[in-house]
Amino acid sequence: MIKRTILLSVSFIILVALLAGCSGQSNTEDTYPNKSVQMIVSFTPGAATDTQARIIAKYAKQYLGQELVIVNKPGGGGQVGWNSFSKVKPDGYTLAAYNLPHIITQPLVNDTAFQLDTFEPIVNWGGDPTVFAVKKDSDIQSLDDLIERAKASPGSITIGNAGKYVGQHLAILLLENAAGIDVEDVPFQGSSEAISSLLGGHTDVISGNLSDIYRLGDQVRPLGIASEERHPFDPSIPTFKEQGYPEVIMSTDRGIAARKGTPEEIIKKLEKAFLQILKDENFVKDMEKAGADLLVMNRQEVIKDLEARSDEYKDLLKSIGVVK
Repeated sequence: MIKRTILLSVSFIILVALLAGCSGQSNTEDTYPNKSVQMIVSFTPGAATDTQARIIAKYAKQYLGQELVIVNKPGGGGQVGWNSFSKVKPDGYTLAAYNLPHIITQPLVNDTAFQLDTFEPIVNWGGDPTVFAVKKDSDIQSLDDLIERAKASPGSITIGNAGKYVGQHLAILLLENAAGIDVEDVPFQGSSEAISSLLGGHTDVISGNLSDIYRLGDQVRPLGIASEERHPFDPSIPTFKEQGYPEVIMSTDRGIAARKGTPEEIIKKLEKAFLQILKDENFVKDMEKAGADLLVMNRQEVIKDLEARSDEYKDLLKSIGVVK
C-alpha cells in the first residue's frame, strides 16, 4: 500500500511538471515578444543591407510591439555574421538579415558554420540588381572600354565588391566568363568599404548594388546593370544583356530569417508583423528615398524561391568552374 502511494505521488509530480513545462512553453509563445529583438546584419553600417534593415527597424515597435535592434557583424562577405547566427538560441529573439545568393553559394565553396537550412525564412523584403560603375572622372568610359582594356592587359583592371561569392562577386565571374577577360576582383568587408575604395581611387571599378550606386548620384558613372531590363530607378543605365552579355544577370535579394528550430507560432507572429511593415505606406516611401527596390515575399514564397535558387546557383558555380 505504501509503495503504491509513493508511486502514485511520483507519477503525480511528474505529470504536474510536464504540464507546467508545456504551459510554460505555450505562455512563452503567447507572450512573444516580451523584450527587444535583435537582428544580425552581416555587413558594415551604411551598406545597403544595413541601411534598409534600419528602415525596417524604425517601424518594428509599431507592428511587432518591441524594438528591433540592429547588430552589425561584418566580415567575409557576410560569413562572420551568419556563422555567429548559426549558434544563437532558436527562440525568436535573435534574427538575421539574409542575403541571396550569399547564404546559398558561400557554404558550397567555403567551410562555413552555417548552411542554407540554418535559416528559417520569414519574409523577403527587397531585390537589388548588380551595377558596375566607375568614378565620374575615370578614363573608362563604357563597358566596352573596360572589356577592351582587360583584354589588352589581363589582370590590370581592379573591380571592388562586397566579398567573395556574394552577388556582386558572382557578376564579375559571369562577365569574365562571358567576355573572355581576366580582371582582379578585390573583396571587401562590405559594400561601404568597396565604395570608399572606388571613390578614393584605389580600385578602378565597383561591382555594387543598384541602391548604393543610385545614392552616389553624379559621383560615379554606371557602366551596366545586371538585370533583364533597364531599371526604373535609373533607366539611363544599359543592361549587360543589351550590351552583348545576356549571361550577366545578378542581384542581391534581402530578407529576414529566424534560426532553425524556432517555434512555428513565433515564426507566424514575426511573418505577420514584418508583412505589415512592408505594406506600410510611410515605410515604402522611406525605402524609395533610400533607392531600395522592394521585392516582398511571404514565408512560403521564400521557401519555394530558395529551393529553385539552390539548383540555379549550383549550376552557375559549376559552369564557371568554381565547384565540380
